[in-house]
Amino acid sequence: MLAQENRLRRASEFALASKGMRVSGENFLLYVATPTDGERAGAPVKVGLIVGKNVGGSVVRHRVSRQIRHAIAPHLPQFPAGTLLLFRAHPGAAGSVERNLDSEISALVKKYLSRRASAV
Repeated sequence: MLAQENRLRRASEFALASKGMRVSGENFLLYVATPTDGERAGAPVKVGLIVGKNVGGSVVRHRVSRQIRHAIAPHLPQFPAGTLLLFRAHPGAAGSVERNLDSEISALVKKYLSRRASAV
């Protein structure tokens, strides 16, 4: 599970994260905003979720949110301090919960890390 310090809470953080690099998957879109020099130095990696009504009812949306938080927690050490992650769930994400959401989240993280490595 994600600690409170690792959750995006402010609208300004969500806006900043959504301007980052975009990585798309089958049921999710991941935005990653890495800090520039001095910006958010030493701050923890933060994760935000956007799970809209198009995903399903309240119970389904909360289930998807819990699954995402649980799946991303082990990957946080792979990101530099101060990084902002934002997950946007597509309508098919509810079906992904029954399948294996962990593997899809892991694939998105690997896809981002490989893009970042090739850009450097």
